[in-house]
Amino acid sequence: MPSQLISSTGCCQPCDSDPIVVNTPGPQGNPGTNGTNGANGENAFSYTTASFVVPTFGASVVVPVANTSFLPESVAGQFFVSVQGCGYLQVTSVDGLLVTLQNPLAGVLGVPNAIPTTVIPLGSLITLSGAIGATGAAGVAGGAPSAGTYILRVPDAALASATALNSFSSGYIKTQGSSGSGFLSTVATVPVGDISGVLPVAKGGTNVATVPTNGQLLIGNGTGYTLASLTAGSNITITPGAGTISIASTASGAAFSYVTFTRRLTGNNLIASGATKNPFSLGDFPSGSWAGIDTASGFTAATGRFTAPYTGYYKIDAVFNLLGNTGVASVIVFLRKNGITNVFQTQEFNATNASPQSLIPVSFSYIDQATAITDYYEILIQTTGFGVNVATGSSFSIQRIQA
Repeated sequence: MPSQLISSTGCCQPCDSDPIVVNTPGPQGNPGTNGTNGANGENAFSYTTASFVVPTFGASVVVPVANTSFLPESVAGQFFVSVQGCGYLQVTSVDGLLVTLQNPLAGVLGVPNAIPTTVIPLGSLITLSGAIGATGAAGVAGGAPSAGTYILRVPDAALASATALNSFSSGYIKTQGSSGSGFLSTVATVPVGDISGVLPVAKGGTNVATVPTNGQLLIGNGTGYTLASLTAGSNITITPGAGTISIASTASGAAFSYVTFTRRLTGNNLIASGATKNPFSLGDFPSGSWAGIDTASGFTAATGRFTAPYTGYYKIDAVFNLLGNTGVASVIVFLRKNGITNVFQTQEFNATNASPQSLIPVSFSYIDQATAITDYYEILIQTTGFGVNVATGSSFSIQRIQA
């Protein structure tokens, strides 16, 4: 319905029958709230919906994504995607919301991906990165000729005659000074002429560079080696020579004092039952008779004891002809030292007088060390039951055999 402002005269010409409505601007209201963000755009990007592990070079992994509308419809494997936190992966197949991604072989990408086994979390951004470019033209001829002989740091299949340093398991490398040339050798032993310097002990050397004088030796000093000469002790002379060391004694050897003694019965000495007697003692047998050899060397006839005139080792021999007196006599023979110690004794045995064939020969040999010139030895015979006769020919002998 048309309307108009009220005339200044207070009346409109002609007057309408309907009231006239006039809109007058009011005061300005407060600003409204911001609107919400729009949804992700289609055909632009997506997000992974599960975590995955970066595969090894040349291997693939299946990655679930929120949508695949951002991927082009082209032959699988002809384009890459960029995955947040991982790098560039090659698309090899798309099956619904599952995308198979391959980690390119080393050297395909200019910027390396995250190392294999790295975990890429879910919700990682994934975007299209373009198709693989065309293969470049072959390079111009040049560089090292393949027929030449070279030394490389690592093997190179293009240089069949090359030797790689990291392939050496033995041998050594020698350079020819500042000329930059040299040679390689695979001999097991480095020539002596190519070795210089002082080899430390920790490397199997001596850590000594001094030329030794005549007779010097390498002597350990607690931390290494020292060149030193032998030191002569008392009564010793040391004469060093070129590759020789002569050691001699200046002391004269002491003469060995040989001692021998023997006492032999020339009659019979009867030892009564229940008695213990020394058959070579004049005190035990005042009427006995004996013959002796070197009895002055340490033997005392009154006691029948031999006292060692020198310290050292003595060989003691005893021989007895025993015959029971009137019946069976039980006999034990003792070798006693210093009057208190039985250093040797026989087992108890019987001697009878049944016939001359019952004469019992008994002998023993014993070696003992006299540690003092007061040490003495004696033979004792003990009987029980019946007495026993120690017959002619029984003997007691001692010889000094070693100092």
